[in-house]
Amino acid sequence: MIGLVALVLVILVSLLYATLCVLIRFNFKQYAFESSTLPAIAILLPCRNEAENLPECLQALEAIDYPADKVRFLVADDHSEDKTLNILQAWVNKAANRTLVPLIKRPEKGENGKAKALEEMAKQVTSGLMIFTDADCVVPSSWCMALAKVYREEYGLVTGITTVGGSSLFARMQALDWWLTLGKVKVVSDIGYSLTAMGNNMVMGRAAYQHSGGFGRVIKDVTEDLAMSIALYNQGYRPIHLVNKESLVRTKPEKTVRNLLQQRKRWMRGAFLLPLVWQLLLGLQVAFYAGLLVSLYFIPWWTVIFWLIKIIFQSIFIHTFAGKTMTRVSFFDLIYFEIYNWWVSWATVIFYFYPIELTWKNREYT
Repeated sequence: MIGLVALVLVILVSLLYATLCVLIRFNFKQYAFESSTLPAIAILLPCRNEAENLPECLQALEAIDYPADKVRFLVADDHSEDKTLNILQAWVNKAANRTLVPLIKRPEKGENGKAKALEEMAKQVTSGLMIFTDADCVVPSSWCMALAKVYREEYGLVTGITTVGGSSLFARMQALDWWLTLGKVKVVSDIGYSLTAMGNNMVMGRAAYQHSGGFGRVIKDVTEDLAMSIALYNQGYRPIHLVNKESLVRTKPEKTVRNLLQQRKRWMRGAFLLPLVWQLLLGLQVAFYAGLLVSLYFIPWWTVIFWLIKIIFQSIFIHTFAGKTMTRVSFFDLIYFEIYNWWVSWATVIFYFYPIELTWKNREYT
């Protein structure tokens, strides 16, 4: 009986991936450029200990294709322990449309420093659109145009698409993980429910931001982007997920396994903000590998067949979704990814419950 139940779990997950393939193929929403006029935009860049990443990030921001008289750059240093502040100060001194927003008060214990910084930065914006990215990201020149032109007030928020850069196997596996996760987010968004947002690649209307209560309302959440998306949804907005090569942002991979697990622990904590049905679906993904082991022991041949079916549909899904941004993924990487996914899924669960503080940007969160 246990083996049969485990096999049913394996079959369910295989069918889930088959369904994802159908939806990404036939229900993929590609949003046209709606606006004929370009709104004023403010690009918000909060930074903490980003001296290593800032030069490439700032260089990319300087190259964006958007009328200079309609762009403001708002940057902030969240009490960094490196030379981040010096780099930002030198950069804002080069142009009149760049502002370094001072952050006087340090975040209190339990407060999200990034959310607190964004709250202060947003106070500088009184109208138009706010576009967000992170210092470990490189944006394409088409980025602002792509996000701003599709924004509508009823959306409240538009999320772009982000991938992980890097050529190492570890970096490539992280990239596939992001394609898989964000592909699911896109599918859910296109059937009418925005699951989350990407704080390193999104645009929000100033009016919608104010209506939602702003970042001050979610200052205790370590995943402030997800919390903001939920707040907007609860206020009647319907955020969308824009996926194309023009809005594709590249972020840096985590360098160590420990950093990766800290990142995943933070995301997992944010997942508990989601409705119960989505928590159960995410739990199903983790339970799959436990069920797989049990099923392999009791019913090996049928288990192998449905496991292969799952891998095939999972690979097709990732390949199809990445292809929406003209990104190609390696066939061999897709095979390796199943091993990586097995490992990282269970490592995340173990690390989440391991009695150690969540550390992010050299700050601990209880």
